[in-house]
Amino acid sequence: MRNAHVQLRYDLPVSADARLHPRFPIPATADVIGHEVVLAAPLADLSMGGCRFAGKGWEAPGVEVELVLSFPRKAANLPVRGIVVRASNRDMGIQFQHLSDEQKWALRKHIREAQRQLAATGPSADA
Repeated sequence: MRNAHVQLRYDLPVSADARLHPRFPIPATADVIGHEVVLAAPLADLSMGGCRFAGKGWEAPGVEVELVLSFPRKAANLPVRGIVVRASNRDMGIQFQHLSDEQKWALRKHIREAQRQLAATGPSADA
């Protein structure tokens, strides 16, 4: 019997329904401190479990990072810790780590506001 070579791809899109924490496009930025310091990086999306940055990832998977999420519409900042779970030429994903109850509450508040705005305006054409 021949050994079949199967190549798995982990960068395929996943529907929001299949995720534990659905992602939402949110007008926010983040200062990211890891091996490099990147200021005001725009978020591609945000969830209760983490966030994603579009474009080439600048940190390697496994790197622990400190983030300060900035929500300009509310003039609010939220410091969180995370770990890079994916970095490619296309994007970089961060999984949040050890969120306090206060951090979870604030994050949930910003996500709910984004959900309300998305429901009021409808999804964008490129989503």
